[in-house]
Amino acid sequence: MKTEDQLLNFYFPEEKRFKKYFFTGIRNLLLLLFLLLMVSYHHPYPVQNNYRLAELISSQASTQLTANDSVSIKNIDDQVKSLLIEFYQIRNFEPAWIKNFKPTAQFNIIYNLLDSAKYYGFPFDYFYLEDIKPFHQKINHLNTKILQADLAQFEINTTFSALKILIFLHQGIIKTDSTINQSFVEDLPYLLNEAIEQKNLQQKIKSVQPQIVQYKNIMHSMSYFIDMNLSIKYTTPSFIDDKVLAKSLFYAGISELPEFNNTNKKSNVLYKLQDRYHLPHDSILNHATHEKLVSLLEQKYFQACLNLHRLKKLNHSGDSYLFVNIPEFKLQVIESNQIKQVFNVIVGKKHTPTPSFSSSLEKVIANPYWTVPKSIVNKEMIYKIRKDSSYLSRNGYFIINNNEERVPDSIIDWSKPDPLGNQYWVRQLNSSYNALGQVKFLFPNKYSVYLHDTPAKNLFKNQNRTYSHGCIRLQNPEKLAQYLIDKNFSQDKTDFSALINKKEHHTIDLPQKMDIHIQYITCSADNQSDLEFFNDIYDLDRTEINQIFPDQMEI
Repeated sequence: MKTEDQLLNFYFPEEKRFKKYFFTGIRNLLLLLFLLLMVSYHHPYPVQNNYRLAELISSQASTQLTANDSVSIKNIDDQVKSLLIEFYQIRNFEPAWIKNFKPTAQFNIIYNLLDSAKYYGFPFDYFYLEDIKPFHQKINHLNTKILQADLAQFEINTTFSALKILIFLHQGIIKTDSTINQSFVEDLPYLLNEAIEQKNLQQKIKSVQPQIVQYKNIMHSMSYFIDMNLSIKYTTPSFIDDKVLAKSLFYAGISELPEFNNTNKKSNVLYKLQDRYHLPHDSILNHATHEKLVSLLEQKYFQACLNLHRLKKLNHSGDSYLFVNIPEFKLQVIESNQIKQVFNVIVGKKHTPTPSFSSSLEKVIANPYWTVPKSIVNKEMIYKIRKDSSYLSRNGYFIINNNEERVPDSIIDWSKPDPLGNQYWVRQLNSSYNALGQVKFLFPNKYSVYLHDTPAKNLFKNQNRTYSHGCIRLQNPEKLAQYLIDKNFSQDKTDFSALINKKEHHTIDLPQKMDIHIQYITCSADNQSDLEFFNDIYDLDRTEINQIFPDQMEI
């Protein structure tokens, strides 16, 4: 007789037991798959219909064009709208920034660029980022019945912003298409489309910006400078780190050193700030002093933006050139995008300023003559000649005609208002006391400006060197001359100093012309991410800042 426990112990043969476990496992697996499908299930509405979306993009893009198309000079936004249409025509109006309802990686790149525009020298939302944000949020939620229309508007807004910021990165802040680089703009829709398709938008953003060393150096320093400004602005004054405070006072033009020490004490520098701007004198960073420091740093930010804008306007190509920075009183020799040599220069006075322009250096002259500009003769020399008939001969001057033939001084009637007229010129003999010194560098320009040596070498010891009539006087010009000769005549070891010692007028034509940029850039940067601001010697910054950034605001 079997016990009750034995009766309940059912017997299953081995084969039936295997089938039981097999079917149980299949059932559990199907149940798991069903649960996974339920978790990942989306309602079939909405579905990204690219054909319908392309129709909407085409329709909305066409509405971007306005009645201003017939106007010869367009607002820059109208120009961008025309480029937008062309961009989508290239793509057959297929979306560029979204895929399967999600913004693409290329959109994230352009969005981050727009969101950090202030780091690129754009203090305002020139690119309508705020018009993109609401559509971006809607797309992420996928909860609206007009999703296709939203997608189309999102596309239009993003492309418009992308095209506009690429133009501004390349050429600075532009208000009308009259100053735009048309060759760049014509290629822009193709460039942007190619960057999206090849997924190299980040590289394209870098490539459209100026490749000139001076621009890159400032850009490298902008993030630190802006972050420091924001730290000063939003930190309680008593909690601001002394190292940050010292650097900010240096940037603001209050301190001569970027750190505090025994000769540059914190209390003294703060007192100097308070005294300069008529604030209460207590030598601490009180509320009023803190506000003034924030304001000064914001002004410096706009100054940095202005100089990035100036460098974007510069038409430059190549990796070797000469760069004269007027307010810095420096000439830099750039080779393979590296600063190889630096020379001190003297530039024009405020009332006879050195102009900003670019050219190509073509000639080096040893022992040059000086043909005196008529303006200098009539304004500065004529009364000396009338007073002293021997003035010309004593200072090595003589008269030439338009054929550069020497003529007697006696044929000139110095009593006339314009005694030389259009027939005669005053020229100075080549000598050590010649106003041009012993070296002259020629490059074509409409201002009759050139680089040259000077007999007044003692002026280079001064910090502010605005003494010329517009031309650029160069310290150690024979070194630059030798550099250019060696660069152009590698097989011919010409000794330029030997040419000078011959005391003969000698012209060297350079087979490889070297670009020269003479520019007005009031800030620069070094390899340590430190910005340096220079005196606005011609008082140009404030006027230009007001023109370019008329509605200045806080960063």
